[in-house]
Amino acid sequence: MVQQGVPTVGFIHEPFEKLARMQAKQLGMANAPLLIYSQDLPSKDPADFVLKKAEGIAEQVVNILLSQTGGVA
Repeated sequence: MVQQGVPTVGFIHEPFEKLARMQAKQLGMANAPLLIYSQDLPSKDPADFVLKKAEGIAEQVVNILLSQTGGVA
């Protein structure tokens, strides 16, 4: 979608970062915007931790998308 002018970000769990970057490169999108985050354990993590993590990821997504649009939402 980035190639079509649509702001985009890929969500990748840490264990799959290397694979995701290799695949993006093979597809001609070596600089594709990827958000790498630690694996979720919502059934084992306390609710406040999961909420804080989700808020942090949401903020990162907004920043990545805004950087693609020149800061205009």
